[in-house]
Amino acid sequence: MFAGLAVWAHAQGAGSFAPVKALLESRCAKCHGGENTLSGFDVTTRASLLKGGTHGPAVTPGSPSTSRLFEWVSSGKMPQGGPRLDQSELKTIEAWIAAGAPWDNTARLSTPARREVWAFRTPVKPEPPRGPGAPHPPLHPIDAFLLAKLQQKGLGFAPEADHRTLIRRLHFDLTGLPPSPEAIGKDYQSTVENLLGAPEYGERWGRYWLDVVRFGESDGGEHNFERLHAWPYRDYVIESFNNDKPYQQFIREQIAGDLLHPGDPKMTAATGFLVAGPWDSVSAELNKDKNMALTARMDELDDMVTTTFHTFQALTVNCARCHDHKFDPIPTRDYYSLTSVFGGVGFGTRKVATAAEQAEWDGLTKPHRDKLDRVRRQLAAIEDPVRTRLLTDRYKAYATGPRIDRRPLTVNAFWNHNTFAPVTAPYYRFVVTNQNGRKPRIDRLELQPAGIVAGPWEGAAKATDDEPQIMPIPGGGAVSSIEWSSDRLNGSREGWVKVYRLEASDDGKTWRSVASSLDHVGPNELDLPELKDADVVAALSPEQRAERIQLIAQRTEADAQVKAFPEPRRIYAALPRDMHKSFVLERGSVARPKEPVNPGALTAVKQLSAAFGLPAESKDSERRLALANWIADPLNPLTARVIVNRVWYYHFGAGIVNTPSDFGVNGDRPSHPELLDWLAVSFMENGWSLKWLHRQILSTRAYRQSSAMNAKAFAADAGNRLLWRMPLKRMDAEMLRDSVLQASGNLNPARGGPSFMLQKKGDRGSYIYAALDNDGPDVWRRAVYRFVVRGGERIMMDSFDCPDPSVATPQRSVSNTPIQALTMMNNPFVLRQAGLLSRRLERDHPASAESRVGAAYRVLFQREPSAQELSLAKGFLASNDLTAYLRVLLNSNEFMYVP
Repeated sequence: MFAGLAVWAHAQGAGSFAPVKALLESRCAKCHGGENTLSGFDVTTRASLLKGGTHGPAVTPGSPSTSRLFEWVSSGKMPQGGPRLDQSELKTIEAWIAAGAPWDNTARLSTPARREVWAFRTPVKPEPPRGPGAPHPPLHPIDAFLLAKLQQKGLGFAPEADHRTLIRRLHFDLTGLPPSPEAIGKDYQSTVENLLGAPEYGERWGRYWLDVVRFGESDGGEHNFERLHAWPYRDYVIESFNNDKPYQQFIREQIAGDLLHPGDPKMTAATGFLVAGPWDSVSAELNKDKNMALTARMDELDDMVTTTFHTFQALTVNCARCHDHKFDPIPTRDYYSLTSVFGGVGFGTRKVATAAEQAEWDGLTKPHRDKLDRVRRQLAAIEDPVRTRLLTDRYKAYATGPRIDRRPLTVNAFWNHNTFAPVTAPYYRFVVTNQNGRKPRIDRLELQPAGIVAGPWEGAAKATDDEPQIMPIPGGGAVSSIEWSSDRLNGSREGWVKVYRLEASDDGKTWRSVASSLDHVGPNELDLPELKDADVVAALSPEQRAERIQLIAQRTEADAQVKAFPEPRRIYAALPRDMHKSFVLERGSVARPKEPVNPGALTAVKQLSAAFGLPAESKDSERRLALANWIADPLNPLTARVIVNRVWYYHFGAGIVNTPSDFGVNGDRPSHPELLDWLAVSFMENGWSLKWLHRQILSTRAYRQSSAMNAKAFAADAGNRLLWRMPLKRMDAEMLRDSVLQASGNLNPARGGPSFMLQKKGDRGSYIYAALDNDGPDVWRRAVYRFVVRGGERIMMDSFDCPDPSVATPQRSVSNTPIQALTMMNNPFVLRQAGLLSRRLERDHPASAESRVGAAYRVLFQREPSAQELSLAKGFLASNDLTAYLRVLLNSNEFMYVP
């Protein structure tokens, strides 16, 4: 058969390669050539074709039956995602391999050219369109671009909204708060300027930015620890918007502010951007093996790269972690060059106090801290032995009780018991890879039934995955259980072993694991026994109880004395850490590093060099500053486009590109590409000023039009992409809560500083934050200042699509559900605020129900009630109280929607 094929191939002469070349180019090179070499397989040269990829050689010249290429195409496995090769095509491939896989000299196959992504083209400022019969005065350039598209459909702008509507729109849009009744009389342009200069502007627009970067004040994940010092980043963002910080500077500071201005706490806070998202602190800090540690670290780097590029460049760079991006021109190598940029950055809390500030605090508080430490030690001496004894008894009883999960209980300091399949060996050892404190400790270890007892023992140094501490165990024999403790008398956490394995050996050289900390349940997997203070007190002697009362009083006093001095400043931000070499990882696996990479950016951005020219040993400062400057460079075609599109989206409820964080192939195409470029270039020409951009948009006819329905326009453009009217927008969650507080007269104007709590972390390691029914001025601040948690019980704002900070939210969902109406009628917060508004109106307008209704309309809607509305209100109030009536008004569309 092969001989016949060889004869056939020979008969084709020198051109026999031509049909194979055509097949490889049309059916294979799309995924295995040029920028794309999936599975490391490149078909564009004979050498690379013979070499194959991750699965080994692809072609064995002269032998189709042993060539993977022929196996894949004949089985239909390849081409992936396309039609199978027909019989004639298969025979062509088979005959070509049988003939020795001839190739035209050193030819290289051509590969399908990637379609250029529009967002990578340099933005050029076009002239605004000039339509027939140019109006006087001339149209605003933005209106000219919009009207040109509308006129193509035979449409135009809606009539201009009335003055009251426009003033309300400006207030809600720029500050997220309703205007006062008096503000309605102000003129439009002065209102724009006053609101852009108001501190409420930064609170409103800063909240949008925090949505995009996933700002949260808890880690998420298994333990979901609080980030009590994350709020300075939120304050930095708000202040930056209020100061109209040039956007270029805003970019640089968030990526490398601590490097641009060392020692400035605000610039350290700016780098909270890099660590604003969720963090798996458990995997990062308590790794079971080296690969898990490396994977956890890669997840951290991926988070930083993802946040940076979806925020500033609107690109899904993270799709290139395991393979070249399937759609955008982003090779895997670029992705790993970017992870290298952040190699010196970790998650955590940084001390930002100066040495002098720290020394002053240390000196002032030392006597009180010494007293506090002494009292705590005295209390521990009384309580710990009793607490440890009681807990040990409860754990032992629980471990032998009727449990569903029979795995060993959580690793602890005072009593650990583990049974396993019987093992017989002459040698055993206890290997520790993680502990609490400086050195691991074991006070007693017992192996049964061999009766082997060891301890006390202390490691020579801190135990790590790379350098474990090994406790030798004397003797050998048959073993099927281990019982051990780090401190069985006092349950001390110092030296408490957290990650371990028991190993056995037949020769003292080769070891195998027979039990480990992996066998135990986690602290959140069972409702473990606990002790209350009352349990401990009941077990103390009368003398101990009396002494305990005195010590608790002394502890409270000493603690208050320490807290009287403000603690040196700390900020949750980019935390410096040691860097390691960076590699391209095959299929994203840390176990399969390939070629090394140096810090760099995206090769698809042809206007700038992706290579920073930095060696592998370059400093963190050089890497992050290089990327910050690369993104902020005016030649970068993405940066200005992305931010002007975001601002446009928040003003109009839809973007010119309606995927604000994805300008790639899978994203939306611009509805008005010339307008987007005009805005981007003009924005750069005007100092990268966001307030300049607001002024331009707010001065347009498009922004001032009404939201009236137009049947003809709706039929031609139901989605309103052409902006034939101003969209009606429901208040978002924070705006709604703040507006209710403002209406009741209770909005606390305090700005900045630590966040107020609406949810609190549960006890005993729970990762769910329980909703609090708390009230009062401390929690009546603007919602942007609340403590934003991941994994919290529902609160009032969640009914109105308040985003989950675990995910980036460049566009908020807007739902319409019965739950929302029920929330506005029955939620305790709304009920209390309606009652407070009622008392306010009754106090300020005691004359009549009519005067109170009029005042309510002015406060909530900034207008007078109509005669019919007044009549209905008086009828309702004849048999209901004012609070119930106000609940109805708060639930009305006129209050809930921004016109």
